[in-house]
Amino acid sequence: MNKIMTWLSIAISFVLLTTNVSVADSRQLLSSFRDWDAFVLKTDAGETVCYMISVPKSKSPSTLRHGNPFITITHKPARAIRNELNFIAGYDFQNGSTVAVVIDRQKKDDLFTEADGAWAYNSNQDDAMVAAMKRGDSLSINARSGRGNATSYRFSLSGFTAAHNAITNACR
Repeated sequence: MNKIMTWLSIAISFVLLTTNVSVADSRQLLSSFRDWDAFVLKTDAGETVCYMISVPKSKSPSTLRHGNPFITITHKPARAIRNELNFIAGYDFQNGSTVAVVIDRQKKDDLFTEADGAWAYNSNQDDAMVAAMKRGDSLSINARSGRGNATSYRFSLSGFTAAHNAITNACR
């Protein structure tokens, strides 16, 4: 439970930083769906933001300090944003590097990096990744840290579709 609260704090901080909302905004846990948690956030400006979050089941190599990595999928209907995939590593990526996404041991796509975050290049890529994640069992992220270390994270996709349905329904 303590680990979930730590990740919840990270996720809330992420959403607050990326949506320009104030501390008085109202956020609510919609539900936990196995390895994914779904949230809705109502800003003071009246914007509704829905997101889901998960933390990795494994990190490698185990000899490195990895920070607190997590992955989110976000809907921001007022901005016509759906299925925005974001991976936060907790450390800066190597300049100019990409992050490889592998779903069920098959390479899906690359994400661009900036500082400690990685995103899809466009909304079509976001949509394709979410569709593949709905069909998949596991997702791996392969990255290179700013120090040049190869890193890998494995996420479970158990509960992904239910969490996605919850945020989609909350952000109609």
